[in-house]
Amino acid sequence: MLGIAKFVMKGPMQALIAAVLFSALSVWIAPFGMFVGAVIGLVTLRVGVVDGLKLLVWSILANIGLTFVMTGTLFPAWISVIEYMLPVWLMAVVLRNTNSLALSLQLAMIMAGLGVVALHLLVPNPAEWWLDLFNQQVKPLLEASGVEYQSDAIQALANMVTMLLAMFAVALWFSILVMARWWQGGLYHPGQFQSDFYQMALPKTTAYVAVVLAIAGLFLSTGYGIVYDLSGVMVAGLMFQGLAIAHQTVSVKKLHTAWLVALYVLLFLFPQAMLILATIGLLDIWINFRSRWVQE
Repeated sequence: MLGIAKFVMKGPMQALIAAVLFSALSVWIAPFGMFVGAVIGLVTLRVGVVDGLKLLVWSILANIGLTFVMTGTLFPAWISVIEYMLPVWLMAVVLRNTNSLALSLQLAMIMAGLGVVALHLLVPNPAEWWLDLFNQQVKPLLEASGVEYQSDAIQALANMVTMLLAMFAVALWFSILVMARWWQGGLYHPGQFQSDFYQMALPKTTAYVAVVLAIAGLFLSTGYGIVYDLSGVMVAGLMFQGLAIAHQTVSVKKLHTAWLVALYVLLFLFPQAMLILATIGLLDIWINFRSRWVQE
């Protein structure tokens, strides 16, 4: 994938072509949106904030124009802007100014958390809103296709949709930014990305918020709600710190990379493993496992 980065960094026109092309392709194949965000992030990090903003604007215009021509509506385009573009540019601005992956990750958590709060303010009961949306949009299609489903499972999923979307947003935004940072390191500072990622540590304020949410979940919440949804944001963010610890451990202890492969397979097969990584990441904020292992 470094070939894409090399093409982008040849000049402003090449960067514009790549951003607009990937933005157009994402209308048909959504995963191409990750490359849009990565291109915007790379240019912002390496060239400048204004240059990244220009690519952001052109990418948005390309996506909006093509989406409207194809569907007659702008809604999917705005989803793409939120999903792949604007948050990544904002995080890249923070990373460029602070040189801190942790602060960029914290911004992603803040944006996702604000999104959760906004939804709860606008919709009295998000779970019921998601269920009504399913009944109106998806249920008729399933019934027409003869697909069987369990109503209890749908209700349980509706309770978790807001939390899952918030977690997905944090994971996606930061993953795209990491791709841009990896491109930058691969082109200009070989080995620097690994060093930065290994040492990534969220501020203690993140840990305090996580503890407060955990306590609130025990004593104030009777089930699914805003505390539950915000806790998902914390888990997603702290998971990346747990991954940083795992990568640094493999490097320092000179373990086989198969351990990392097994970890990612475990995460894919059992998403509950995210909670274990998040717990390790939370404890590391106070204990700082990595510094202890380096000193050994």
